[in-house]
Amino acid sequence: MRPLLRIMMSTWLVMSLEIARPHAPEVPGTSPSSTTQDTTSDLEQANNLFRQGSLDEALTAVERSLARSPHNVDALNLLGLIYHREQRYGESVHTFQKALEFDARSVKTLNNLAASYAAEQKLDLAEQTFRQTLRWEPRNRTANYNLGLILLEAHKPKQAIQALELVQPPDPSTLLNLAKAFLRAGSTSRGLATAERLSMRNPKDVKVHFSLGVLLASEQKYGPAIHEFALADALEPHTFEILHDLGQTYLRHNEPAKAQPVLEQALHLRPDSADTLYLLALSMSDQRRDIEALELLVRAQKLAPKNTDTLLLMARLSMKQSFYEDAIPLLSEAIKIDPRRADLHAALGESYFTVGKVPEAFEEFKSLLGLDPSARSYAFMGLYYRHLDRFEEAKQYLYQGLKADAHSPPILFNLGFIAKRQGDYLRAEQYFARALRLDPNYADALFEMGGLKMEEKKYAESIPFLRRSAEMNDKPAEAYYKLAIAERNLHQAEASERDMKVFVTLSKNPQPGPYPLQNFFAYLNRRGNLSPEQRKDADLHEVEAEVREHPENPRSLYLLAEAYLIQNRVHDALEVIDRLDRQSGGDFRTLLGEGALLAEFRLYSAAIHHFEDAVRANPASDEARYNLANAQFQNHEEAQALESLQQASPEAQKDDSYLALLGDIYARIGRSRDAIRVLGQAIENSPDNDQYYFSLALAELRADNPARAYTTLEQGLARVPDSGMLYWGLGVVSILKGDASRGESYLRKAIELAPSRESTFTALGIFYYEAGRISEAREVLERYSQIFPHGSIDVDRIRQTLDAAPVSGNSGKTVGLSPDARREFYQLALTLAEQDR
Repeated sequence: MRPLLRIMMSTWLVMSLEIARPHAPEVPGTSPSSTTQDTTSDLEQANNLFRQGSLDEALTAVERSLARSPHNVDALNLLGLIYHREQRYGESVHTFQKALEFDARSVKTLNNLAASYAAEQKLDLAEQTFRQTLRWEPRNRTANYNLGLILLEAHKPKQAIQALELVQPPDPSTLLNLAKAFLRAGSTSRGLATAERLSMRNPKDVKVHFSLGVLLASEQKYGPAIHEFALADALEPHTFEILHDLGQTYLRHNEPAKAQPVLEQALHLRPDSADTLYLLALSMSDQRRDIEALELLVRAQKLAPKNTDTLLLMARLSMKQSFYEDAIPLLSEAIKIDPRRADLHAALGESYFTVGKVPEAFEEFKSLLGLDPSARSYAFMGLYYRHLDRFEEAKQYLYQGLKADAHSPPILFNLGFIAKRQGDYLRAEQYFARALRLDPNYADALFEMGGLKMEEKKYAESIPFLRRSAEMNDKPAEAYYKLAIAERNLHQAEASERDMKVFVTLSKNPQPGPYPLQNFFAYLNRRGNLSPEQRKDADLHEVEAEVREHPENPRSLYLLAEAYLIQNRVHDALEVIDRLDRQSGGDFRTLLGEGALLAEFRLYSAAIHHFEDAVRANPASDEARYNLANAQFQNHEEAQALESLQQASPEAQKDDSYLALLGDIYARIGRSRDAIRVLGQAIENSPDNDQYYFSLALAELRADNPARAYTTLEQGLARVPDSGMLYWGLGVVSILKGDASRGESYLRKAIELAPSRESTFTALGIFYYEAGRISEAREVLERYSQIFPHGSIDVDRIRQTLDAAPVSGNSGKTVGLSPDARREFYQLALTLAEQDR
C-alpha cells in the first residue's frame, strides 16, 4: 500500500541555514578604505545572487570577497551555505569550522554547521553542535527547533519535547512536530490537544489540516486524522492527495463504506492511480463485494505489474472463494518480486497446504519462520502439524509462539483445539476462553467452545457461543446445525426447528469448486471492458445460467432476484423471491436477507412482509424488529414502526441506530420534543455521525426553530467538516431564513462534497427555478440526468416545465425569495430529504 504522504513541512534548511548578511561597517572618523568597500560590495552581491539561486555567480562573488578579507565570518558562512545548497556537505562542514576559528561563539555558524552534519546523517555531531549553540544562547529558536527534529529522528521524543517547547512563539511547523513528539512519548492527550490547537489556529490553511491528518494517521489516531483530512477536503474539494489519504484513513479506521465514495472521487481525478485502485478494491473486499474488488485489482495490476500488495490481495480474494489453485501462481510471482516478504510466504504455504501439496507448504512455512519468527509464523507451523495429527510437534511450535506473544488468539485457539482433541476439556476451555477474551468475535473459537459445552452436555451454556459463531462465520451452516441440536436437547422445539431450517437452506448452497486461473481472470478482463449496462446484462445472464444448472441452490436464486431488481424487473424479482421462500421453507435467515434486499430497492411493502415473517420465525431477533421498523418508517407507517421498535429488547434500545430511528419517527408524528431529546442522546453517543445531526436539525425545523436547526448543523460540521448532507441542510435553512446568497453557496458546496445524493442537485435546481434563474436550473437538471440516469424525478417533465417558464433577468444573480416561495422551497426540500434517506 502506498504510504501516507510525507508531512509537508520543511526540515533543515528553512530554519537552520541562516543566510549571512554583511555586518554594517563601523563608521570611523575618516572615510573607509577602498578595500573595505570592495569586500562589502562583493558580499552583498553574493548574498543577492544566492537568494536568486544563481549559485555559480554567488560562489565567484564570495570568493572575491574572501580573497580581500579571508577572516570574514559572514563571507565564510555564505560560502558554506553555497556548498550546502550544492550538496557538497564535506566542504560546507570544513568552511563552517573555519569560520568558527575566527568567531567560536557565532551561533549562526554553529547552527549552519549542525545543519550540514544533519544533511550527512551525522546526527550525533549535529545534536552536539546545536547544544553548543544553546549553551551560548539557550532560547535560540533555530537551534531548539532543529534539535527537536534530530531528537525525534533519534527516537528521543521526551527530549524533543523539551527543545520544541522552547521555540516561542511556536509556528505551525513547531506545533506539528511538538504534537508528534507528545504522541510518540505516549502523552496522547497532550499530543491531541496540541494538534487541535494547531488546527484551530489555522482554520483556513489546507496545508496545515492535511499535514495534521498525515501525522495523526501515521500515529494511528485515525478518528482525529479523518477530521483533519475532512477539513482539508472542505477547504479544497476535488484534491486527489486529500481524497486518497482520507479514503485510506477511513479504511484503517475500519469504515470501508465511507472509504469507498471518497476513493471513487480520487480515482475519477486520477484514473491511472494503481494505489487508489488497490485501496478501492480493499474497500470493496471489506464490504464483501469481491468480484468488483477483483476487477479493480486487474486494472491496478496492468498499471503496476510488480506491486506485491495488489498480487497478495488478488490471491487472498481467490483463497476466500476456495480457489487456492488460482492463488498459487499469483503468490509465486509476488515472491519472485519480493522474496523476503513474510505475508506472501504465509499465504502461499496456506494455499499449498489446502490443495494437498504438503511438502511445498512445509518449505514455505520454514521460510516464513526464518524471515519472521513471530507468534503468527509459529501459529502457521503449529497449524501445519495439527492438520497432520502430529499434535506434540504442533504444540512445540505453538508454545514457542506463546513465548513470542502470550496474547495471540490463533496460538491460544490451536492449543485449545489440540487439548480438546486429546480429551483435556478443562485445558481446552481455558485456552478458548483466553482467545475469546482477546477477540470476542473469533468465529472458530466460538464454534469450538460451543461444541465443547455440548460434549459436556452443558447445552444452555453452548447456545450463546454457537449463535455468535453463526453470526460471525462466513460459512455458518454447521453452527446452525449444532445450535438446533442444543435447542432440541433443551426441549426448545420452536427454536430448534427454526435453526434447523436455516441449516437445511445453507447446506443446499454448494461449496465453490476449483476455477481455472487463466479463464477466470480472462473473464474479469472481458467484463472490465463492458459498459455498465452491458455488465448488468452479463451478470444477469450468468446468474440465469447458474440457476438453470442448479435450480435448488438458494444463493443463486437470491442473486437472480438481485440481478432482476438492478434491471428494474420487479415482477420477475418477486417471482424469484417467492420461489426462494418455497425452497428455503421460510427460514429466518433467508427471510431477513430477502427483506433487506427488497428494502434496498425501496420495495417497502414486500420488505415489510418478509421482515414480519422473520419476526414470527424468531421473536427474539432485535435485528429483524429494527429492520421491520425502518421499512415501516420508510413506507410512512409511523405508528406501526413505533410499535415495532418498542418491542425490541432493552439492550437494543440503547443502540445509537435505534435511537436515531426512534427520533425520526417521533419527528414525523409531531412529537418534536421527544425527537429532539432522543436524537440528542444519539449524538452524545456518536458525536461524529453526520446523519444524526441532520435528523436533529430536521426535527428542530419541524418544531419551527430554524435558528436552532442552523446551530445544530454548524455543530455537526465542526465534527464532520466534509459532510455534504450538513452543507445541504445549512443551504436549505439559510434560504428559509431569507439568506439566499449564503444558501446558494452552501448548496453548491453540498454538490461538491456529496455528488452521489440526488437531493443535493434537486434542491439547488428548485432554488434556481423559484428565483427565476431558469438557465441555471436547466444546467443543474442536465447534470442530474447524467449522474442519475434512473433517478427518482421525471426529468422530461421538468424540462417541459423549465421550457415553459418565463425567462427573467436574474440569471447569474442571487436574489432573495418571497416568504411564500421560501416556504414552498422548504417543503419540497424536506420531501427530497425524506426520499434520499
